[in-house]
Amino acid sequence: MATELKSPQQQIFDAVFLIAKNLGYSTFDYLPPKEEGVPYPFVFIGEQFDQDQRTKSMIYGNIQQTVHIFHTYKKRRELTTMMDKLKIGFRKLKRTDNFYIRYLNINAQTIIDHSTGEPLLHGIIEVEYQFH
Repeated sequence: MATELKSPQQQIFDAVFLIAKNLGYSTFDYLPPKEEGVPYPFVFIGEQFDQDQRTKSMIYGNIQQTVHIFHTYKKRRELTTMMDKLKIGFRKLKRTDNFYIRYLNINAQTIIDHSTGEPLLHGIIEVEYQFH
């Protein structure tokens, strides 16, 4: 039985996840609830938007991956260092198992997050790739 290939979207998600994990960061594919007691900082590989193009013989397109980093309010320097290291890693991504990847753009922002009852720093990185 032939193994079904992962979609380009899943391959890029997995590669971005591994970049964060290999940098030594606690990394999740879901936003852990406060009840789980996950310590700060942590990385959440979140939303993904994709625009596929198909030719007769292949698929290509663009993907925007959003990565969230949460840290305690008084650790801005540590948060921005994490964000910088992640962005460097994301820029180096050139290939997945079955697709060539070209980094197109990175947008980042740091906001104050009050969703947990205690102020947090919330770093948001949006990285755009083209795959073929």
